[in-house]
Amino acid sequence: MVKGIEHNKIIGRLGRQSMALIDKEYFTLEEIEERWRMPHRDLAYLAENGLLRLSVRLFGASLEFGCYEEMGNGEMGSMALEHICFTGFRDLGEQDLFRLFRDGMVEVLHFATPANHYCRMADPGERVSVRLVDVVIRREERDRVEAMHGLVRGERRSGQPVFHQTDNYTEIRLGDLAFSLGPVQARIVRVLHQAALTGDHWCVGKAALRQAGSGCTRLSDAFKSQPNWRRLIESDGKGRYRLRLPSFP
Repeated sequence: MVKGIEHNKIIGRLGRQSMALIDKEYFTLEEIEERWRMPHRDLAYLAENGLLRLSVRLFGASLEFGCYEEMGNGEMGSMALEHICFTGFRDLGEQDLFRLFRDGMVEVLHFATPANHYCRMADPGERVSVRLVDVVIRREERDRVEAMHGLVRGERRSGQPVFHQTDNYTEIRLGDLAFSLGPVQARIVRVLHQAALTGDHWCVGKAALRQAGSGCTRLSDAFKSQPNWRRLIESDGKGRYRLRLPSFP
């Protein structure tokens, strides 16, 4: 009987070791909280403020992909590019994530996309019901956030400045630096941050100004009230800009 118990213990240990070696492509919130040793409320903060992309798996969803273009009257209009039956992962938007963490469930119509593009349910009357247990973090997103914020098993690498934003980018902290931004400045930083999140770190300055609704023609003019703005935003000397985030070389 004792030998049988010991045998079962060994099999159990081998099973757990085998499970630990699974090369997973996505992870639950619980797994990430355990890996980063991070409380649930802090994970929610990262997601709600655009610092962590969370995804949901769709099966045969009818989606419309398109872009926004400026109309003749100066307003922006949407133009559908394609309709597809989609199976796979789509990222959730910040507003939906806020409601999801607040209420535990959200009805989703739109999914997160790069600037000036959109992805939504093809039928506007249809929604995807998403619960917290449905949400996952893809491997590449986990690795990106760990590199950007210096997270290694819940500890931060020394010397790595951490980027935080609150109040829709009007309050920024990068390491020991703090910035209180005006509305246009905040929208510019948001444009640059969204570019960083999508992997296309450099933005043309004039395009960023235009997307932010600024009347300035140079980024330096838009940030002239911020003497330390170049410690937040760097230039390549050719008219392109990016945030000084820790994951960049």
